[in-house]
Amino acid sequence: MGKDDKSELGEIHNLKAEKQQSVSSGKNDLLYFFIGICLLGAGLFMLSKRVMVHSSWYVWRIGGFNMSSGTITIPLIIGIIWYFVNTKSIGAKILITLSVIFIVVSIIMSVQINFVTTSMFDYILIFGMAAAGSGLLLRTVFKKRN
Repeated sequence: MGKDDKSELGEIHNLKAEKQQSVSSGKNDLLYFFIGICLLGAGLFMLSKRVMVHSSWYVWRIGGFNMSSGTITIPLIIGIIWYFVNTKSIGAKILITLSVIFIVVSIIMSVQINFVTTSMFDYILIFGMAAAGSGLLLRTVFKKRN
């Protein structure tokens, strides 16, 4: 074998090794992606099991006037009556739309979210799994491709 034959064989060997490496890294990327999904999902599931959501009546404070969330429905009722009296009225449609928006905002503002007391082990496990899963997902999503 000559010197040229050895260099050609070396180049062929290097190309085969690069091809095998790229194929195996592609499989690892898919494995890392699914492991990341599982870890992130498990961490978020455990976090959602430790969070309590409460709701109560909400009071809008406008200046010195307090308006409970039940009285927000009064403009909606007036808007509906106005709409059925005059279906072409733009003011009735605006009043109904704003009333529905205020009711949805009132419901969202009345929600209280509290984290339940938990052990330090569970706390580290929850956020560690979520962080590890996020890291693996970001690693596979933002990896530079050849």
